[in-house]
This record gives sequence, C-alpha cells and structure tokens, in this order.
Amino acid sequence: MRIDELPPSGHEFLRGARLATVVRHGDPYPQAVPVWFDWNGSSIEIFSRPDRPKVAQLEADPRVSVLVSAEVAEPVYWVRIDGEAEIDDDADALVNRLCDRYLELGTPAHDALRADLLANAGTCVRITIRPRQFHHFVS
Repeated sequence: MRIDELPPSGHEFLRGARLATVVRHGDPYPQAVPVWFDWNGSSIEIFSRPDRPKVAQLEADPRVSVLVSAEVAEPVYWVRIDGEAEIDDDADALVNRLCDRYLELGTPAHDALRADLLANAGTCVRITIRPRQFHHFVS
C-alpha cells in the first residue's frame, strides 16, 4: 500500500508513544531491536549512538522494516513500514522530542536516562526511514 492509502487512523496510531521494532538484514539471522520513534506523516525517525550495530548494518544495507503494534489492552492494530534508511548527524531535536514523549518527569530512572541521553545527544545520529510500502491490520 502507498502512504496516501494509509487511513487517518493509521497516522494517528503512529503518532502515539509506542515502541517500534526495527528489523534489518543480519548474519546469520535478521536483526530486530525495539526503539522509540517519531512519525511526521511521511517518514519514521529514530536516533542511535553511532557505534551501535544497527547503524553499521543500515549503512551497509539501508533496507529496513519497522513494525508498530498496539498495546495488549488496546484493540488489535499494527502498521508495518518497509523502506530505506538514511543516516545523518542531526539528532539533537529528535532526542529532545522523544525524551519528552517517552520519559515521565520526576521518575528517578527516567530522569537519569533523560540526563544521559540529553548529555550525549550531540553525538547521536538520526535515522530516517523513508517508506516504500505500508501494511496494516485492524481487527
């Protein structure tokens, strides 16, 4: 399905604070990792420290799938985006935006993680996944 065929409910679903699973080519098996993400209506953005395996793997082969699924208590819904990843050094604003979305202020573990992520945001990379196709399911 093309991006313009994704229903408004799919766009709304992708704007929620859910975990996505990024799946990419790996040897000897495909590699999958849960990530925070931002959906801007046309692409998915995630951030990573540049020394993480997913960065090198995506530089070598930018083909990727991203699966976002509903929480257990929600009605069954998922969206899978297949596309190609582009990597750049402009992750500062994204790190801040995702910390605000995913971390609750005043929670000690979240405060420590936020401090670490924000202190290292300047060294992070932004990974933008440009969709080639979508799949979605709603019960």
